[in-house]
Amino acid sequence: MIWNANRGAISLRVQVFGKAAHVGLQHQAVNAFERMHRVVARLQALKHEVEQRTSHAKIGAEQARNSILMLGGQSGGGSNFNVVPENCWFTIDRRINPEEDLATEKSEVDRCFGKLQARGNSSGVGDSAAGNSASCDEGSALGQALARSIGTVTGDAPRFELCPGLLEIRFYATQGIPAYAYGPGLLSVAHGPNEYVDLRNVIESAAIYALAAIQTLNPNES
Repeated sequence: MIWNANRGAISLRVQVFGKAAHVGLQHQAVNAFERMHRVVARLQALKHEVEQRTSHAKIGAEQARNSILMLGGQSGGGSNFNVVPENCWFTIDRRINPEEDLATEKSEVDRCFGKLQARGNSSGVGDSAAGNSASCDEGSALGQALARSIGTVTGDAPRFELCPGLLEIRFYATQGIPAYAYGPGLLSVAHGPNEYVDLRNVIESAAIYALAAIQTLNPNES
């Protein structure tokens, strides 16, 4: 599998604020955890709307075509079991399809928080990061050299597909330079507790890189 496209990403850490007090005096406090639930409920409505959208890109069997908004990859808050929490937080990971615009999707999230704050839900967004979706033509000289090299070394014809995550090819794509992601390892175990790479695939990949470079730099010898 060759990744010639990637989803864009918007990553946020959301802080929800309240007022602390001992549980026996909770009437004097504002529970940030309960406020956070109201914030999450509004974001779940946005999640439902977002995830109705689908991509027309080539996608592997392990993926879904739907756009993505994941809530609570990380979360935390509070200081003790008997203290009304003054502060709670959680993360948002928004993965956008190539058909979607990064600035538009970020504005949609920002508008959601603007409405929440207008309704008295004290919250803030920090530690944000974003990256564009991107795609490269699979028919470029480099793409075809890579495909031929994979076929020569492995005996299998590769597929060009959309990566579910963010790739560095986006930096080249903005400059009009074809770029592709290819290497050893299985998407099904990536970032999981038992992630591994077969060393035989590492050796194969090194041979593929070398052969693709030779074919690209010396096209008359391919």
